[in-house]
Amino acid sequence: MVDKEKAKEKTKELMEKSLGFIKETSARIRKEAQRKWKISNLKLEITSLKHQMGTVFKELGRYIYFATKQDNLDDAKYKEFFDRIARIEEKIAEKEELIEKIKQEELKSEAEFLDVEEEELSQYKEESKNDEENENDKENAQEEDEEKKKIDAETEIENPEK
Repeated sequence: MVDKEKAKEKTKELMEKSLGFIKETSARIRKEAQRKWKISNLKLEITSLKHQMGTVFKELGRYIYFATKQDNLDDAKYKEFFDRIARIEEKIAEKEELIEKIKQEELKSEAEFLDVEEEELSQYKEESKNDEENENDKENAQEEDEEKKKIDAETEIENPEK
Protein backbone atom coordinates (compact mmCIF):
# COMPACT_ATOMS: atom_id res chain seq x y z
CA MET A 1 0.00 0.00 0.00
CA VAL A 2 2.78 2.38 0.97
CA ASP A 3 4.75 1.40 -2.14
CA LYS A 4 1.78 2.22 -4.41
CA GLU A 5 1.36 5.63 -2.80
CA LYS A 6 5.08 6.24 -3.07
CA ALA A 7 5.02 5.16 -6.73
CA LYS A 8 2.07 7.49 -7.40
CA GLU A 9 3.89 10.35 -5.71
CA LYS A 10 7.07 9.62 -7.69
CA THR A 11 5.06 9.48 -10.92
CA LYS A 12 3.33 12.76 -10.09
CA GLU A 13 6.68 14.36 -9.26
CA LEU A 14 8.20 13.06 -12.50
CA MET A 15 5.24 14.37 -14.51
CA GLU A 16 5.55 17.80 -12.86
CA LYS A 17 9.28 17.89 -13.62
CA SER A 18 8.61 16.80 -17.20
CA LEU A 19 5.95 19.47 -17.64
CA GLY A 20 8.30 22.08 -16.19
CA PHE A 21 11.06 20.94 -18.54
CA ILE A 22 8.71 21.13 -21.52
CA LYS A 23 7.60 24.64 -20.54
CA GLU A 24 11.20 25.80 -20.07
CA THR A 25 12.27 24.25 -23.36
CA SER A 26 9.39 25.77 -25.32
CA ALA A 27 10.09 29.20 -23.78
CA ARG A 28 13.77 28.80 -24.65
CA ILE A 29 12.92 27.80 -28.23
CA ARG A 30 10.55 30.77 -28.55
CA LYS A 31 13.24 33.19 -27.30
CA GLU A 32 15.82 31.64 -29.61
CA ALA A 33 13.44 31.95 -32.56
CA GLN A 34 12.85 35.61 -31.70
CA ARG A 35 16.59 36.24 -31.58
CA LYS A 36 17.10 34.50 -34.92
CA TRP A 37 14.26 36.54 -36.42
CA LYS A 38 15.79 39.79 -35.10
CA ILE A 39 19.21 38.83 -36.47
CA SER A 40 17.70 37.97 -39.87
CA ASN A 41 15.88 41.31 -40.01
CA LEU A 42 19.05 43.19 -39.05
CA LYS A 43 21.03 41.37 -41.74
CA LEU A 44 18.33 42.24 -44.25
CA GLU A 45 18.54 45.91 -43.19
CA ILE A 46 22.34 45.78 -43.54
CA THR A 47 21.98 44.38 -47.05
CA SER A 48 19.56 47.19 -47.89
CA LEU A 49 21.97 49.79 -46.46
CA LYS A 50 24.85 48.33 -48.48
CA HIS A 51 22.68 48.57 -51.59
CA GLN A 52 21.98 52.23 -50.74
CA MET A 53 25.70 52.80 -50.28
CA GLY A 54 26.35 51.24 -53.67
CA THR A 55 23.81 53.62 -55.18
CA VAL A 56 25.52 56.60 -53.53
CA PHE A 57 28.89 55.41 -54.85
CA LYS A 58 27.39 55.23 -58.37
CA GLU A 59 25.98 58.74 -57.99
CA LEU A 60 29.36 59.95 -56.70
CA GLY A 61 31.13 58.32 -59.64
CA ARG A 62 28.74 59.92 -62.12
CA TYR A 63 29.09 63.28 -60.42
CA ILE A 64 32.89 63.12 -60.46
CA TYR A 65 32.95 61.97 -64.08
CA PHE A 66 30.63 64.67 -65.41
CA ALA A 67 31.96 67.42 -63.10
CA THR A 68 35.52 66.62 -64.13
CA LYS A 69 34.51 66.43 -67.78
CA GLN A 70 32.94 69.88 -67.52
CA ASP A 71 35.69 71.13 -65.20
CA ASN A 72 33.05 72.00 -62.65
CA LEU A 73 34.02 69.96 -59.51
CA ASP A 74 32.27 71.44 -56.45
CA ASP A 75 33.87 70.48 -53.10
CA ALA A 76 30.61 70.99 -51.16
CA LYS A 77 28.71 68.64 -53.46
CA TYR A 78 31.62 66.19 -53.35
CA LYS A 79 31.63 66.16 -49.51
CA GLU A 80 27.87 65.67 -49.44
CA PHE A 81 28.35 62.25 -51.02
CA PHE A 82 31.03 61.39 -48.46
CA ASP A 83 28.71 62.42 -45.60
CA ARG A 84 25.89 60.24 -46.97
CA ILE A 85 28.30 57.28 -47.23
CA ALA A 86 29.57 57.90 -43.68
CA ARG A 87 25.99 57.96 -42.28
CA ILE A 88 25.20 54.68 -44.04
CA GLU A 89 28.41 53.11 -42.69
CA GLU A 90 27.44 54.22 -39.15
CA LYS A 91 24.00 52.64 -39.53
CA ILE A 92 25.59 49.41 -40.76
CA ALA A 93 28.00 49.41 -37.81
CA GLU A 94 25.07 49.94 -35.38
CA LYS A 95 23.16 47.03 -36.92
CA GLU A 96 26.22 44.77 -36.78
CA GLU A 97 26.74 45.76 -33.14
CA LEU A 98 23.13 44.83 -32.38
CA ILE A 99 23.64 41.47 -34.04
CA GLU A 100 26.70 40.81 -31.87
CA LYS A 101 24.80 41.86 -28.76
CA ILE A 102 21.96 39.47 -29.60
CA LYS A 103 24.45 36.67 -30.27
CA GLN A 104 26.14 37.32 -26.91
CA GLU A 105 22.75 37.20 -25.17
CA GLU A 106 22.08 33.93 -26.95
CA LEU A 107 25.39 32.46 -25.77
CA LYS A 108 24.76 33.68 -22.23
CA SER A 109 21.26 32.21 -22.24
CA GLU A 110 22.54 28.90 -23.57
CA ALA A 111 25.28 28.79 -20.94
CA GLU A 112 22.75 29.51 -18.18
CA PHE A 113 20.46 26.79 -19.52
CA LEU A 114 23.30 24.29 -19.63
CA ASP A 115 24.28 25.19 -16.06
CA VAL A 116 20.69 24.70 -14.87
CA GLU A 117 20.39 21.49 -16.87
CA GLU A 118 23.65 20.18 -15.37
CA GLU A 119 22.51 21.19 -11.87
CA GLU A 120 19.15 19.44 -12.34
CA LEU A 121 20.88 16.35 -13.69
CA SER A 122 23.20 16.27 -10.68
CA GLN A 123 20.25 16.73 -8.36
CA TYR A 124 18.33 13.95 -10.11
CA LYS A 125 21.34 11.62 -9.87
CA GLU A 126 21.70 12.43 -6.17
CA GLU A 127 17.98 11.77 -5.56
CA SER A 128 18.19 8.49 -7.47
CA LYS A 129 21.25 7.48 -5.50
CA ASN A 130 19.52 8.34 -2.21
CA ASP A 131 16.38 6.44 -3.25
CA GLU A 132 18.51 3.45 -4.20
CA GLU A 133 20.37 3.58 -0.89
CA ASN A 134 17.08 3.84 1.02
CA GLU A 135 15.71 0.88 -0.92
CA ASN A 136 18.87 -1.13 -0.19
CA ASP A 137 18.66 -0.18 3.50
CA LYS A 138 15.03 -1.37 3.63
CA GLU A 139 15.93 -4.62 1.92
CA ASN A 140 18.83 -5.16 4.32
CA ALA A 141 16.60 -4.37 7.30
CA GLN A 142 13.98 -6.85 6.04
CA GLU A 143 16.64 -9.51 5.53
CA GLU A 144 17.98 -8.88 9.03
CA ASP A 145 14.46 -9.09 10.47
CA GLU A 146 13.84 -12.36 8.63
CA GLU A 147 17.20 -13.70 9.82
CA LYS A 148 16.35 -12.71 13.42
CA LYS A 149 12.95 -14.38 13.12
CA LYS A 150 14.60 -17.56 11.83
CA ILE A 151 17.12 -17.49 14.65
CA ASP A 152 14.33 -16.82 17.17
CA ALA A 153 12.26 -19.66 15.70
CA GLU A 154 15.24 -22.03 15.80
CA THR A 155 16.05 -20.97 19.35
CA GLU A 156 12.43 -21.57 20.38
CA ILE A 157 12.52 -25.07 18.88
CA GLU A 158 15.79 -25.87 20.67
CA ASN A 159 14.67 -24.34 23.99
CA PRO A 160 10.90 -24.73 24.23
CA GLU A 161 10.84 -23.89 27.98
CA LYS A 162 11.48 -20.20 27.47
